[in-house]
Amino acid sequence: MKKSKDKSLVRVFMIVMFFVFILLFTYSSLNLKNIDYGYRMHELILREKALKEKVDKLRAQKASLLNLKRVERIVKKKLNYQYPRPDQFVKVFENK
Repeated sequence: MKKSKDKSLVRVFMIVMFFVFILLFTYSSLNLKNIDYGYRMHELILREKALKEKVDKLRAQKASLLNLKRVERIVKKKLNYQYPRPDQFVKVFENK
């Protein structure tokens, strides 16, 4: 009788220990995933910051390239543009 009681206690203890092990394993696994996600989030935040800086630089470059004085200088130099003289204007009248 004592042996069967001891065996049943051992079985209950083993089952309880198995569930405790499963719970601890699950907890540690979730905790490690959480840490991994934290590192990945930090990397993505740094990447986002670098991309925002790049966008800002590109916007500044765009603004400098679209500067009207610069465009006028290039057009005059490369396309040989000249402002029209007063005698080159053509007046168009519309009859109603």
